[in-house]
Amino acid sequence: MAKRRQKNNVVSKKYVARQERERQQSTMVRNVAIGVVLLVVLLVGFGMLDEAVLKERRTVASVNGEEITLGQFQARVRLERDSLINQYAQYLQLAQSFGMDFNTQLTQIETQLYDYQSVGKNVIDTMTYELLYRQIAAEEGITFSADEIESGIQEYLGYYADGTPTPEPVTETEAMEAATLSPEQLELVTVTPEPTVAPTSTPAPAEEETEDAEPTAAPIPTMTATAYTYEGYQAAYAETLPLYEEYGLDEAGFRFLFEANLYYTALYDMVTADVENEGQEYIWARHILIEDPLVAEVVREKVLAGEDFSTLAAESSADPSAATNYGDLGWFTYGSMVAPFEEAAFALEEIGDVSEITQTDFGYHIIQLLGRETRPMDDAAYQGTKDVVFQEWIVAKYEESDIEIFDIWESNVPTDPDLQEALAVMYGQQ
Repeated sequence: MAKRRQKNNVVSKKYVARQERERQQSTMVRNVAIGVVLLVVLLVGFGMLDEAVLKERRTVASVNGEEITLGQFQARVRLERDSLINQYAQYLQLAQSFGMDFNTQLTQIETQLYDYQSVGKNVIDTMTYELLYRQIAAEEGITFSADEIESGIQEYLGYYADGTPTPEPVTETEAMEAATLSPEQLELVTVTPEPTVAPTSTPAPAEEETEDAEPTAAPIPTMTATAYTYEGYQAAYAETLPLYEEYGLDEAGFRFLFEANLYYTALYDMVTADVENEGQEYIWARHILIEDPLVAEVVREKVLAGEDFSTLAAESSADPSAATNYGDLGWFTYGSMVAPFEEAAFALEEIGDVSEITQTDFGYHIIQLLGRETRPMDDAAYQGTKDVVFQEWIVAKYEESDIEIFDIWESNVPTDPDLQEALAVMYGQQ
């Protein structure tokens, strides 16, 4: 039997090369797959990191190099929304308790809350101005210690270390004492109407003359005991701070709210210190209202001929009140009357002057000037004047500053807390 011939397996170079290429391709595919997986993991991880940490650190505004981060902005938006919701709840409570109609106020707050971009814009503007207040104050040498800021927080939480000040009794400063009528006015006012007193003018009561009368001293403000101790304040602070932290405002941000208010008040007082109460021009006038222009001309001729204005007003005026006040409008200043009437009345110069026929939506007026004087502005008007001065000053400072507001805030305005959810918590699910 013949022997089987054994085959000698010889591996060629070509085969080895092919095997090497296949091994390299397999390694490359594996490495690419691992790389893709790692890239996805990195991207997901970066996205989570960016959403959780890095995004909050992005800059939404810069005031002369000082930055406001997205996290700070979002915390203040949530705080503003919470404030609006609390106002809404207070109006609801008043309406339910006293049957009062607050629909207008409630609708306004709802509109603000649902227009979240508007809330965001207001907040970012407020925050940029707060930084600007602090920067300008530093330039002016105005600083506040930690103790002064702490005092503001204590008062906010109802704690007064030296006792709660009792408000001083408020005495309205009379803008003008009851004036004695001049001979010209006495001649014009032949029929005495019911006295018409300006809103800010109250005749001083007559005082009996006594020997050795001494002025009565104004009561000195006293201090009453505070509602709770310093330890009670600390407990209230510890309870309050977490409420702000829930919205993302840390303790430094919470305290800065009070610091910013101190800077604003100091700058406001500095800028408006020299604003004088220059006064407002008031006139005392009376009128006769006629519906027909031809009749108005006839009545005016009677006035010019010397017939008694008060009697003509009582007999001819279409103004229902003329029957009792004889057309007397009392003292008034600019902005009190419709424009055509006001222009004609303030154009009169001498006591007794009579206007041309003046047409308004009410009819045709014959106006007579009875008095003219300048009085100090009332508190509200004076405050308004100071507000305008400060506003113009701070806007000019704002425009001079290097302030940038970045678009990132527009797509990151929080919509929480939600009004309906908050009301459901406050009042239950009904």
